[in-house]
Amino acid sequence: MNDPLITFTYETEKDIWCIANKGKSSNNSSQATKVYQLLESRYGENPTEENIKTFISEYLQERNVSTKACIQQYTDEWAIVSDEYHKRASGVFGVKLPKLVTAYLTINNRCPYNIAENLFYVSFPRESVRKTIMHELWHFYTWYGLGPEEEVRLGKERYNDYKEALTVLLNEVCTDLLPEGMTDEGYPQHQTLRGDILKHWQSDKDIHKLWDEITK
Repeated sequence: MNDPLITFTYETEKDIWCIANKGKSSNNSSQATKVYQLLESRYGENPTEENIKTFISEYLQERNVSTKACIQQYTDEWAIVSDEYHKRASGVFGVKLPKLVTAYLTINNRCPYNIAENLFYVSFPRESVRKTIMHELWHFYTWYGLGPEEEVRLGKERYNDYKEALTVLLNEVCTDLLPEGMTDEGYPQHQTLRGDILKHWQSDKDIHKLWDEITK
């Protein structure tokens, strides 16, 4: 049974946007993705949207990738763990996701999300997107469970650090739902904070107390 809260789809324009805006750098990394590096090797620096559109077509053709097949693969894979994931995430944050979330496929190696537009990205083609889905949806649960006012209180930069570090809890709460051998590793700059979060969680599994403690 498909997850009623997530729908997987592909739109070339969305893929172009993801590569153009999140390929060269992002909030958490100044490094260009491998796909963006390949794009620049073919079209030079500052490729146009038309360049990116052509590149996407070439990339998929060279790898004989079917977007429809990938959508079905990821839908089926996520359906295996979706109910249990939402049950556990809701248990941690005390909320359920209120709206349908769209997962857009992208050839980019970086997967941004947008809560206001109820969307996130997953890289394709790949064997499994389960870890990406769990990671991105954790941000949605953080937003709804701890409150959007927290971004205002902390400021966007600090909020970004804390919500990214908070995904370390996936390794505690959902370790058996992650693909075999995979963990949520996080960014290098957040490792100390992730360690602090784990210590708090292991002593008192109350997400609100944990959040208040680490952000005070």
